[in-house]
Amino acid sequence: MAHWIQRIFLKLFVVSLSVAFTHPVNAKDDSTQQGMNELNNEQFELGLSAGFLNIQDFGSEIATGLHANFIATENTFLQLNYVFTSTSESSYETNQGPLFSGDDRDFKHLDFLVGYNLYQGEQFFSGSKAQLSSLYIIAGVGDTSFGGEERFTYVAGVGYQVGLSRTLNLKFDYRNYIYDSSLLEEDESTVNTLFSVGVSYLF
Repeated sequence: MAHWIQRIFLKLFVVSLSVAFTHPVNAKDDSTQQGMNELNNEQFELGLSAGFLNIQDFGSEIATGLHANFIATENTFLQLNYVFTSTSESSYETNQGPLFSGDDRDFKHLDFLVGYNLYQGEQFFSGSKAQLSSLYIIAGVGDTSFGGEERFTYVAGVGYQVGLSRTLNLKFDYRNYIYDSSLLEEDESTVNTLFSVGVSYLF
């Protein structure tokens, strides 16, 4: 990763953490906890995900991912993501020959995002037991490596999560990865989309 991209990530991380620690998550008192048993005081979250990544001009591939969250306030969180997949030949390459091979066929993406919960509520999937849920938007910047290129990337998306238990969340995410690529045309604007399902652990 280029040094200037690393500096951007570092600056974003420091600024975001300063905002987060200025407005920390407040622990609920015992009476509130008893009345709202499902609420969590955990501030960190680690998870795994899998889904379909649509790479512009190259089709869809099954992608896996890792994410780490820092819950800054009741409505905001910081997220670090890593997404990986290996691509097969596109229809263009089938007719014209491979554009690249080996490790260059691996799609690797790393980003740092800020998320905001638009709506938090409760779901009743069985009986009278409520499960916390939230609809959120998320955006930030990252770095994408594919086809021998390494590109600064803008990221934006939306997600929905449901609490399976006090410490486990089920997540559904949609993301757009936007960057310039010269694989087929010089500085072509590229938009890749990811649909994924993940499970995360709060601690």
